[in-house]
Amino acid sequence: MSHKALGIYREPEFSPGKVEADAAILDATMAELKREGVEIQTIDAVSFAAGAPPRADLVLPMCQGPRALKRLAAVEQAGAIAINSALSIRNCYRDLLAPGLERAGVPTPAGALIPADEPLDARKLAGLDLSAGVFVKRGDLHALAPEDVQRAADRAEVEAILANFARRGVRFAYVQQEVVGRVVKFYGVSGGAHFSVHPEGEEVPEAAVRALAEAAAAAAGALGLQAWGGDVVLSGDRFAIIDFNDWPSYSRVRGAAARAIARRAISLLGRSR
Repeated sequence: MSHKALGIYREPEFSPGKVEADAAILDATMAELKREGVEIQTIDAVSFAAGAPPRADLVLPMCQGPRALKRLAAVEQAGAIAINSALSIRNCYRDLLAPGLERAGVPTPAGALIPADEPLDARKLAGLDLSAGVFVKRGDLHALAPEDVQRAADRAEVEAILANFARRGVRFAYVQQEVVGRVVKFYGVSGGAHFSVHPEGEEVPEAAVRALAEAAAAAAGALGLQAWGGDVVLSGDRFAIIDFNDWPSYSRVRGAAARAIARRAISLLGRSR
């Protein structure tokens, strides 16, 4: 009997400027599974959350909204394997991401989750040097608009950004210490299926790539992710992971990533039987 796989597209509101790219990696992965004899079906996140989803042995969700994640958790409880699981997707919300990276023991800047709609309590920022620069990020999801991640150089700027968040209905903010260096994007699939770095300029030394691959795999393990990516700041032979995401668009390595995710999915299906 062949396996059945259900792919769930990301909600457009969680995919600013990347709706087509996010859909493309899911479609490419589903096509790879079909070539392996898996029966495939795709659905949008709203329809998935609203009704009883089709039966599937494997679910490949890019959804991120609370309703879809609640439905996904129920589907997993019924026996389906998910790449990524509802819990691991929720772990990439900023309120849980920082503790997850700390659990993994990977290099990451100091930070603090604070209310955006209350007077700033300086004690909560005691581990940060505001004069050295910090980034104030919305405290739930990743950036959905340019103003969701802003640099601040002092307390007054932090307070102004928090006030803006509060006016927009963003209740919490994550304040992260700025790290000097160049920002590099990376993509991965767990189980050693894929890892790649994508610098804009000078290539990343091989030793740094190996160290980053090890740290990123540890972070993915702590968060429970199978398909993942993120951003790292490199400075000489040192690095700090500043962001980690569930199932990115893999735009620069779409074909290779789709094959790797499909291989990982089939491997996990085999282990579950």
